[in-house]
Amino acid sequence: MNIVRGAAPVRAAPLQAAPITKRVRATALVPWLYLAPTLLLLGVFTYWPLLQTAYLSLIDWNLNPSQPAEFVGLENYGRVTGSTLFQAALLNTLIYIGASIPLKVLLPIPVAVFLWSMGQRGHLYRAILFMPTLISFVVVGIAFLWILNPIFGYAKVIFAELGLRFPNLLADPDAAIWVIIGISTWKVLGFNVLIYLAGLASINKEFIEAMRMDGAGDVTIFRRLIWPLLTPTLTFVAISTIIFTMQQVFTPIDLMTEGGPSNSTTNLFYMIYQYSFVTFDVGGGAAGTMILFGFLMIMAFVQFRVLDRRAQYQQ
Repeated sequence: MNIVRGAAPVRAAPLQAAPITKRVRATALVPWLYLAPTLLLLGVFTYWPLLQTAYLSLIDWNLNPSQPAEFVGLENYGRVTGSTLFQAALLNTLIYIGASIPLKVLLPIPVAVFLWSMGQRGHLYRAILFMPTLISFVVVGIAFLWILNPIFGYAKVIFAELGLRFPNLLADPDAAIWVIIGISTWKVLGFNVLIYLAGLASINKEFIEAMRMDGAGDVTIFRRLIWPLLTPTLTFVAISTIIFTMQQVFTPIDLMTEGGPSNSTTNLFYMIYQYSFVTFDVGGGAAGTMILFGFLMIMAFVQFRVLDRRAQYQQ
């Protein structure tokens, strides 16, 4: 081999890192490409309307295209929060939410556990409980208007057969809101029971048999086994029920009471409808919407902090 003396040593060529870097960057963009349609839809149909609503809450306008919008700042917020309608709506909203916890969140749990323990025999009862969920809330509202009518309603006929006088519940400020709560509970109960049954299906029944062999009773099994493993489902049901409670009762309120008598059945959701589409106060309706948005954000944050911390996600 001939070696040329004094020649510079040959060095290896540097690695071509540029193509590898480009491939890594392209790979990192792939998840964003999958998320792009969802992010686009969220931006167009959720966040952009939210920004538009925030803008409308700062102006005075009545939906008349020929009338120019006047910027009034935070005046709409003060006007809405200072009204008696808002005060009644906020109080009723808290009542709706407070009643939904025992009736729509907790009551379905023992019902679901009972049906779950029945095995195959419980399918018929599950179908019966779920049937009200399939009925339109408009149909439900009209049907209960007929039933509760104080002149020719079915409830009046039954009470008359018993020698009793049927009261006009929807005209009573103290009773009307509980009629709405009862109807919405009857409508939603079966759906929440079905969700709890789905959560119970993930529990291994061998654990229950093992606890029974150790002498544990039904109460101990529920408290020590079923309840902890059902907490993730409970968290979901509680958050979704409380958030959507105001929307669920909108239809019966509109059909049966229109927020009355004396604003005793209205809530924040129906108040926004009254501002926006009854009195055409766009600024007041938008301000109420932003207040409702903040209220729901606080409720969801509190629930996540309280419930999610106690949820057992591993069996």
